[in-house]
Amino acid sequence: MHLGRRALLVILIVVSGLVIALFVRNSLQPATFDPGDRYPSTKLNYMGVIYVNRSDLYGYYEGYSETADCPWGFIHNGIDYVFYNNSPVIAAAPGYVEDVSWRENPNTTLNMYNIYVAIRFNATILVRYGFEPFTHVVGDQYRQLSMLTVEEGDWVQKGDLIGHFLRIEDSAHIHFGVQKGNDWLDPEPFFGASDLAEILGLIEIYHPGWELSYPAP
Repeated sequence: MHLGRRALLVILIVVSGLVIALFVRNSLQPATFDPGDRYPSTKLNYMGVIYVNRSDLYGYYEGYSETADCPWGFIHNGIDYVFYNNSPVIAAAPGYVEDVSWRENPNTTLNMYNIYVAIRFNATILVRYGFEPFTHVVGDQYRQLSMLTVEEGDWVQKGDLIGHFLRIEDSAHIHFGVQKGNDWLDPEPFFGASDLAEILGLIEIYHPGWELSYPAP
């Protein structure tokens, strides 16, 4: 009976801790999303790239595709930027830092720890940065987290530093994408004209003839 009470007490403490953590996390998020006069938020049509200089990049893997009829041969919901180790990563759009976290990827032993930064542009548009250092070493996820310069509750402007990239293996990259609800969107329409020209120029260097996005036919 004594052991039963002790177990019940432990469960109550754990549940209480989870409730408090959830309350604190939710309290960081605005009840009604309103960036005020921080930036124009009606429409995202001035998104930029997430690198400072092309020399910060080791390559470019895939773009956005809603069909397997594309150069990489499979559906892909974002853009894969390949950074050198410790290269700066900047915000492609202004917004509110809604999530900074890491998750374990159960589908592979090569890329086990993914680190996520989600920045809300407005009530419907969320811009996501998935840091994938390609590692199976416990602790590397915390190394990448320590290299970030933003935390939940921050506001950022386009071009602000959000962190530096931890590159462990050759396949390491940042998976970048735009979401509306649970849907991943074609990022191309969100770019500003000069920024779109910049990323198309980057793609041409590594993969001549490729497009940024391949919508469904």
